[in-house]
Amino acid sequence: MALPKAVRRYDAVELAARRPLANRWAFSVSYLWSRLYGNYSGLSQSDESGRVSPNVGRLYDYPAIMFDESGKPVYGRLATDRPHQLKAFLVYSTTFGLNVSAFQFVGSGLPVSREVAVLPPSYYPMQYLGRMSDGRTPTLSQTDIFLQQDIGMVRGTRLSAGIGVSNLFNRGVVVSKFVMESEVGAGLTFNEADLYAGRLDFQQLFAQQKVLRDPRFLMANGYQPPRSARVMIKWTF
Repeated sequence: MALPKAVRRYDAVELAARRPLANRWAFSVSYLWSRLYGNYSGLSQSDESGRVSPNVGRLYDYPAIMFDESGKPVYGRLATDRPHQLKAFLVYSTTFGLNVSAFQFVGSGLPVSREVAVLPPSYYPMQYLGRMSDGRTPTLSQTDIFLQQDIGMVRGTRLSAGIGVSNLFNRGVVVSKFVMESEVGAGLTFNEADLYAGRLDFQQLFAQQKVLRDPRFLMANGYQPPRSARVMIKWTF
């Protein structure tokens, strides 16, 4: 069985409108429609919780993990695919030295692709139902703001005080789920010839081999960071 070629293809269309700062205000708004498709996420392995060590991912560790239960190569939406992204930025400068800016992001959720450990004791991760087998995480939305007040001081110096708030409305959207279906320390075994011939049913293998499902399966394991604020004081002279 020939190994599938590594594919990472990004296609996108972006519409944007911008207004440079004039008459004390400016804005920028953009909409991105995109597709991130393939079987290889790049040097940073987003299929492995964002492994960042280059060239040590498990994709090519063993041929079987590159196929689904029907014996077809696993191609599809990669783990960081967000088909729809809307971004908007607004800044306004008042006549009394207060500068206000706001940023809004809305984006599609990320693909959720279940995995099962196979061929113990190696326990290779296998996406046996293909990519995005369990839909996506919820839509992600976040609002950030920044306010800065400039005050003229003696001898031409200036004092600036500001505050920046991330996730203003304290949204706690789920951004990742636990995708390993088999319990820790357990994995499925099978005849690889049957796999490539498309003769396997992994749900039957679970029952026949009495492999239990991890209780965390498809539960949230990552959330949008909570509201945070930073205060800044600067004296310019």
